[in-house]
Amino acid sequence: MTTSRKGLAARPLARRGTRDHRWLMPPVTAADDPRLFVLEEPGGVRGTPGGSPDGTGPGTAPPPAVPVARRARRGRAPKRPGPVLLAVDGNGLAHRAFHAVGGAEAPPGEALERVLLMLARIGSAVRPTACVVGFDDPVRSLRRDRHPGYKATRPPKDDALVGLLDRLPGLLGLLGLSVVVPDGLEADDVLGSAAALARRRGVAAALATGDQDAFALVAPTVQVFYLVTGGRMQQVSPSWLRARYGVLPEAYPAFAALRGDASDCLPGIRGIGAVTAARLLTAYADVEAALADPAGVARLLGPWVVEALVTQRAVYELNRELMAIRDDVVLDVAACNRPLQRQAVLAVLEEHGAAELAGRFLGGFAFLGRAAWRRSGGGPA
Repeated sequence: MTTSRKGLAARPLARRGTRDHRWLMPPVTAADDPRLFVLEEPGGVRGTPGGSPDGTGPGTAPPPAVPVARRARRGRAPKRPGPVLLAVDGNGLAHRAFHAVGGAEAPPGEALERVLLMLARIGSAVRPTACVVGFDDPVRSLRRDRHPGYKATRPPKDDALVGLLDRLPGLLGLLGLSVVVPDGLEADDVLGSAAALARRRGVAAALATGDQDAFALVAPTVQVFYLVTGGRMQQVSPSWLRARYGVLPEAYPAFAALRGDASDCLPGIRGIGAVTAARLLTAYADVEAALADPAGVARLLGPWVVEALVTQRAVYELNRELMAIRDDVVLDVAACNRPLQRQAVLAVLEEHGAAELAGRFLGGFAFLGRAAWRRSGGGPA
C-alpha cells in the first residue's frame, strides 16, 4: 500500500501524539477514508523514518504547517467528527483501577471512581462517536470448557474486586453506555467483534484493553491501547509492536502461541522463547511454512528448534485456539451510538458519590451519536 505525503498529512491520527504513545488518539475528523496509519513501507513505518517507535527520535517529521485557507476558517464551527467506535475491556479496566488505588485497602468507592475517571480519560483521548464496554462472563468460560487448565492456577480475586466487577456492568448501563457480557466469552471477544463491525461498516475503531492478545487486532483502521499499571495507556502501533517483540500484528498470534502466556496459564513450546519465536516468524510467513522447511530452520536456529516444533505442535495449536479472539459477538449499533443523557448521568453519579466526575465523564463521551455510519441493514450488526 502506498500513500502520498499529502495524504498522510491529512490524517492526524498517523502523526500526532504525546511521548511514548500514551493517550495518543486525537479526534477523527470527517473523512471518507477511515485508515489511521499505513502498516508498512520500505525503510520503516510512515511517520517515524529513522526514529524511535514512538515517533520521538531522530527523523520524525514536524507537524504540517496550517495552510492559509484553513487559518482563515478557524472562526467557523468545527466539522462534525468522523465515526469512531471505542470498545473497552471492562475487566482489564476494573483490575487496573482496583490495584491503582491500593486494592482492598482503598477507601470504599475509590476503585469505582477510578474506573469512571479512567473511562472519562479514555473518552477524552479518543473522543468516540460510538462506544461499547465488554466484560467477561463471570459464570461460564468456553475456553475453560475446551481446556480445563486455562487460567486454572490464577490466584482467586479479592472479594472487593469481585464486588466491583459485579457492579460495573449495571452501573455503566445506567450511565447510558452500551455494555455487553457475552455468554461463555470474554471482554476481548467483544473488542474483536467491535473491530470486525467497524471494518464492515467502514469506520475507525479504538480498542482499550488489558489483554495482549488484542495486539493482533492492530490494523490500518483499528488502533489498540494497552491498559498498563497506574491507569496509563500505551498505544500499540505496528512500529511499537515490532520494536518490543520483533513482529508485526499479523504475526503476533503465532508469536504468542509459541511463547505461551503465563497469565492465562498457557505454557509455550519448550526451547522456543520470545526471541527465537520472533526470529522464526521474521524468516517464515508462519509456523506451517517453517515446518515445511526443517532443514532451513535447523540452519537458521538449530536442530533443537525443529524438534521442538514437531514434537510440541499440539501445544502450539491449542494455544492458537485458546488465544484467538472471537469476532462474532452481536453488537447493537444503535446502542453503541446512543448519546448520554446529562440528567441521567448526573443522577447516577450523585447516587454513587461521584457527582464531581459528571463533567469529565460527559465531556469524554460528548460526541456519542454525532456521526452517521454507513447503512448496513438495521438493528444489531
